Amino acid sequence: MIPHPSWIEIDLGQFKKNIAIIRAFIGKRLFCLPIKANAYGHGLSAIGKAAEEAGVDYLAVAHLQEGVQLRLAGIKLPILVLGAIHEEQIADLLRFDLEFSISSKFKADLVASKWREDLPKCRVHLEMDTGMQRTGVRPTTLPSLFEQVQKLGCFEVVGIYSHFAKADHPDDPLAKEQLKQFTRALEHPVFSGFSFLRHLANSGAVAHFPDSHLDMVRPSLMTFGYLPEAAPKALAGIAPCLSLKTKISYFKVVEAGQGISYGHTHITSCQTRIVTIPIGYGDGYRRGLSGKSFALIRGKRFPIIGTICMDQCMVDIGNEEAYVGDEVVLIGKQGNEEISAAQIAELCDTNLYEVLCFFNHRLPRIYKSEN
Repeated sequence: MIPHPSWIEIDLGQFKKNIAIIRAFIGKRLFCLPIKANAYGHGLSAIGKAAEEAGVDYLAVAHLQEGVQLRLAGIKLPILVLGAIHEEQIADLLRFDLEFSISSKFKADLVASKWREDLPKCRVHLEMDTGMQRTGVRPTTLPSLFEQVQKLGCFEVVGIYSHFAKADHPDDPLAKEQLKQFTRALEHPVFSGFSFLRHLANSGAVAHFPDSHLDMVRPSLMTFGYLPEAAPKALAGIAPCLSLKTKISYFKVVEAGQGISYGHTHITSCQTRIVTIPIGYGDGYRRGLSGKSFALIRGKRFPIIGTICMDQCMVDIGNEEAYVGDEVVLIGKQGNEEISAAQIAELCDTNLYEVLCFFNHRLPRIYKSEN
């Protein structure tokens, strides 16, 4: 690997510990780990392999390309493509042994028109919309979709699933209503005598709605170390496995009254020491963090000042010591200090999912194995 002064560090030991804790919590249910969007910034293939080693039962992705990448990496687990499929993708979905979603009668007919009898049956999961208003058939339409899929003869229905719109807080009325709609729809006589996986629970539902665990759960954010509020004590020990790090590239003493970075949005109030670090919004460290965020250097917290540039930003260390090459932590722990991804999300007025997806492929992922 070509050396790079900024990187994302993934603690695979903690990642696998998270999986073990969740596995114990869910009991005999199957464990499906969604790793779409480059495994939420953690690295698709490496995380897929680590999850397979740790004993998850399924992987889920958003698109065909992600599933193909996992297959080319040698991963043998069942892989479910959650996103909507398109006509030109059907051949490769079958070629790479990917399970996929059928979310309408139109899509079922489309797949059937491309299928040949010399091909294996398409392993599919029917998607029901219980409140997201995104994709999937309504609960009242699900029985007729199931009947149609059975008649077409080219499908094996592996599962039926839906998505929670809200499940991060205990006793959420919408989550309860979605669960009721989902389970009630599957009581229809048309499903009698058939066996398939029922799955609905995301991270929040795994923590707060045990009745939603059903046959399989899909906790993504939790597996990467981020628990919803008021999570059960049995999930204690789950912790983030991602850190964002860089190194000091430049040091200078700046006099009082000097402007820092583009637009001089920060003016020094006294003589101070400024260090430059080689990371910016071109890497995914958002420009909106300018003048808001912090960096950890030698176990101490210092403010990032001025406008964050495409490839660099500046940190005011006051009268403290630091040297070119010193490690800087932007997300993670150093000494007794910590900057969490949740804090970054709050500063950016967004959620953890987006923060983890900020960071692009310019930042290499470095994987630490278990000690």
